[in-house]
Amino acid sequence: MIRRFLLTLGLLVGALVLQSTWLDAIAIRSVVPDLALLIIVFVSFSTRDLLGQASGFAAGFLQDGMSAGPLGLNALVKTAMAWTFNALSGKFYIDRVVMPLAFGFGATVIKAVYLAILAWMFSGKIQSYDFGDAKLWIEAGYNAVAAPVVFLILSPLKSFLAGRNAQS
Repeated sequence: MIRRFLLTLGLLVGALVLQSTWLDAIAIRSVVPDLALLIIVFVSFSTRDLLGQASGFAAGFLQDGMSAGPLGLNALVKTAMAWTFNALSGKFYIDRVVMPLAFGFGATVIKAVYLAILAWMFSGKIQSYDFGDAKLWIEAGYNAVAAPVVFLILSPLKSFLAGRNAQS
């Protein structure tokens, strides 16, 4: 379990560095794909244990350190996202294109809903997405397009990441 967590955390740190530096070159309206979210979705869906949630919390906490938001916000949201997709584990057959597209798009919308709920609960303290603004839908589109690529890159690691609990 520790080796799987460290590998996942290494992948997430790499994704966070990549999305906060080099992906600015492909940004549209300063929006880049959330690669860390896609990795969390992949790991959470691929296993039935708590690896996704633990990795989501750690990656979110690291992202909190790099952002101007409240400490713990990204940790909570990424953990909740991991829990959501872990709950779906074993319920769907995941192909190479359609399900990753749907998961990438859906994960972005669910993240926006979680942030909206938190913004409502802590009004004035947390910024959330505006569902009428193009930035949310650009990110959802980016994540939908990036998800099949990320899932394809991670698929050789699936048996190691998921261990004995691997899903087909």
